[in-house]
Amino acid sequence: MRFETIIHSDYEREPTAEIPADLTEILTRRREMLQRRIHSQNGDPNAAWRERSFPVLSILAPVMSTHEEKIEFPGDPMCLYSALSYAVAQAVESHQRGLDPNSPYNDLCPGWGELPSREYRLSVEESGIRQYNALRPNTDQTVFDPRVWNARVKKYFVEVVLAHVQPRVVLISAVSPAHRYAIDIARTVREHLPGCIIVLGGRHADETCHYNHLTGTLDFSPTSPVTKIAEGAIQPVFDFIISGQGYYALDLLMKCIALAMEVETKTVRAADVIGTLSRFAPLFRDLRGHALILGLNGETLHAWPLTRQKLNLAELPSPYQAFAIRARFPVFERGGRVLRTAHFMVTNSCPYHCYFCSEGSSVVGEFLSFKAGHLARALARVVEYLDYGAEAIFFDDSLFWGGNVGHIINFCKEWIRIREMALHAQTPTLTLFGRDIPREAILGLVWGAQLTVDFIVSRNRPEEGLLALEKMREAGCTYLYVGIESMAEAVISRVHKNVNQKLPWDQRVRMALGTARYAGIRVGSSVLFGLDGETPETIRETIDKVEELLAEDLLMIASPNILTYHPNTEITRLHEMEARLDYHSLNLENRPPYSYFEEAFPSVVTRNLTEADIWNIHQQTRERWGVKRNANPMPPTILEDA
Repeated sequence: MRFETIIHSDYEREPTAEIPADLTEILTRRREMLQRRIHSQNGDPNAAWRERSFPVLSILAPVMSTHEEKIEFPGDPMCLYSALSYAVAQAVESHQRGLDPNSPYNDLCPGWGELPSREYRLSVEESGIRQYNALRPNTDQTVFDPRVWNARVKKYFVEVVLAHVQPRVVLISAVSPAHRYAIDIARTVREHLPGCIIVLGGRHADETCHYNHLTGTLDFSPTSPVTKIAEGAIQPVFDFIISGQGYYALDLLMKCIALAMEVETKTVRAADVIGTLSRFAPLFRDLRGHALILGLNGETLHAWPLTRQKLNLAELPSPYQAFAIRARFPVFERGGRVLRTAHFMVTNSCPYHCYFCSEGSSVVGEFLSFKAGHLARALARVVEYLDYGAEAIFFDDSLFWGGNVGHIINFCKEWIRIREMALHAQTPTLTLFGRDIPREAILGLVWGAQLTVDFIVSRNRPEEGLLALEKMREAGCTYLYVGIESMAEAVISRVHKNVNQKLPWDQRVRMALGTARYAGIRVGSSVLFGLDGETPETIRETIDKVEELLAEDLLMIASPNILTYHPNTEITRLHEMEARLDYHSLNLENRPPYSYFEEAFPSVVTRNLTEADIWNIHQQTRERWGVKRNANPMPPTILEDA
C-alpha cells in the first residue's frame, strides 16, 4: 500500500485573532446540550464531571516479555509522564474551573480530573499496575505500566483494565525495543474496543518519523510504524502518531478529539478528528516545540507539523504533578529500606555525540535545558517532589545539567543553603516555594546523577571536576552513574568519550573513579560490549579491568550491556542496518543469552558479536563480577484482580 500524503501547514502559521462564527455556533450548541444533560441529573454534584469527561488510558509499552534474570532497575515511566504533563494539566484546570467558557476545554474533556492526594501518593507501591475500578479515578490511576507483556498480562489487560476503564482514547508510549509490544497492545485494544482512538508516541516514533522543515517533506525510516503499515508488515492499528517534542502536540490532539466527539454518546471517529485538526488549526494560539502529528485514515496519511515557538523545559508542569512516585532505586537505602526515588531531568538530551547512543542531541534533534535563570524553578521542583513523598532523587539527564559546571555548582550551593536552613530551623517544617516541608525530609534527601569520565578529569582546570563533585556531595549527592563502555583503547578510541587523549582511557577512568571516591560519592557504571573494534581480546581486557575496579571499590556496581541498534544512530547507518532491523515482529523469540541483557533481541544486536560471544560475556561477568554485577531482577508484575 502507498499512502496518499496530505501535509497541513496551518500550524506553522500564526493563529487567527477571532473565532469563526460557525465554530462559535458549534460550541454553543454543544454546551447547551451538555448543560441539559447535567441539569437532568437532579442536582447530583458529580453529574457535571461525569457528563463532561471521557475515559483515557495511558500505557507504557514494556521492553520485555518476562522479568526473569533481567538486568534492570525499573524506574517510573518518565517518558510517558513528561509527555502527558501539559495535556493533563490542561484537563485538570478545566475540571477545577467547571464549564467556564474560557477554560482550556469548553465542553467535553479527557477524564484527567483530580490530582492524587498526598495520602494516595504515600500509599502506592512500586508496581506500575493501578486499581482500575475507581468511580472517579485520579490522574495516576489512568496509567497502565505493566513492565512486561506476556499472555498473563494480556489477559489481565483485557479482563480488568479495558473492562473497567472502557477508554475512549488510548495513548501508548514506546521506545524502539518496546515497539513490538506497543503494536500488540494496540491490536488488543482495537479487537475489544473497535471505536477507541489509539495514539502512539515515544522515542521510537521520535526516531523514525520526521518532518523536514527546509524541504517541507516527510521522512520515515524503514522501521517506522508508517513504513511497516504501508508494507503490510503490521496492521493499521494506530489512528495517530506523535513524534518530536509532543507536549503541546498531544494537548492539541486531545482538544480536537474532545471537539469532534459526540456529546451524548462520547463516540468519535478518527476521520472526524482529522477533520477537526484540519479545519480549526489557526485557532490554537499556544503551541510550542517542534513536533509532528500524523493521522492515518485508510490509504490517506495526514501530517500536521508544529513549528511555532521554542519549548521551555522549565515552564512545563512537572511530570509528577499528576502521577505518584513509585520507583525504588536500590542504590539509595536507609536502615535496610530502599528509598522512594523520584526522577528529574533538567535537559532533554546529551551534548555529546557518541555514535552508538540515541540520547545525543544530534539524534534527539535539539538540546534543551533549564537555564541559569531557571535555577529557582529547578529548586522548586526538588521541593515539590519532597512534598510528594520523595526520599531520593535521581537526575536522569545523560549528563547532569548538560555538563555545565557553573550550573551544577550554583544549584548545589542553593540546595546547601536550604539544608543549612533546615538544620538550624526551630520549627518542624519549613515553607519553601509555597510548600510546607518537614525539615527532616530536607536533611534526609539523597540524590544521584549521571556524569562522564571526561567531565570529571578533562576540565581546562583539573580542580574543576573535584570542586563540582565536592559541592555535589555537600548538597546530598551520594551516587554517580558513569558510562565506562569499554576499557580497551582499541574500542574506546572510536567513541566520542575519550575527548582528552593525553592519557590512556583506562588510566583516565581510574582517575575519574578515584576523584569521585575522594569526594565521598559512590559510582556505578555501564559497560557496553560490541562496539567497533571489539574482539575476544578486548572483551577479556574489559572484563578483567572492570573486575579490578570492583575489587578495589572504585566501582560499587557495573551493568554489562550489549550494543543494540537504534533506528536513528550513526552506528546503525555505518553498519547499513536501517532496513534490517526488526522492531515489529511479536513472535521474535527473546531467548538466552539475549534475555540476560536489557533491550537485546536477536534481530537488533551488534554485528560485531556472535551468539557465542554474548554467552561468554554473560557467563564471565556473572562469575567474575559476582554480586557487583547489576543483576537485580525487576520485581514481578502484581495482578491483584486477575
